[in-house]
Amino acid sequence: MGLAGSAYKDVGKEFPKGTILFKEGDEGKEMYLINSGEVRLSRKTSHGDVVLARLGFGEFFGEMSVITNQPRTISAETVTDCRLNVITKDILETLVAGKPLVALSILKKLMFRLEDAYDHIEDLYVKHIKLDKEK
Repeated sequence: MGLAGSAYKDVGKEFPKGTILFKEGDEGKEMYLINSGEVRLSRKTSHGDVVLARLGFGEFFGEMSVITNQPRTISAETVTDCRLNVITKDILETLVAGKPLVALSILKKLMFRLEDAYDHIEDLYVKHIKLDKEK
């Protein structure tokens, strides 16, 4: 069981294109589930903003701050008009306690994201080694 299904497409709150949902450093009291539309996740660097992901239907984001009680490490903005479920810490804890498959679904997605991050780190490392050898 995932967090989203076709039954959820018509629920949630509307957010127009260009809405800043949160910024790096903000306190994170809720996570989001995308019922429709697209959201861009980004992080500021010394070389400008870097887009980390573009997410669509069925994806969730903002969970890290809800789970860790730490400030946001990324920014999130709607790329299109969106319908999002806003899931507070209390709602998340209730979902996870009552439906362990929800926790498993979140955990699986986080593992896929971690594996993707490992792939990116490896690519950057290999590129760095090649650049060093060319010098």
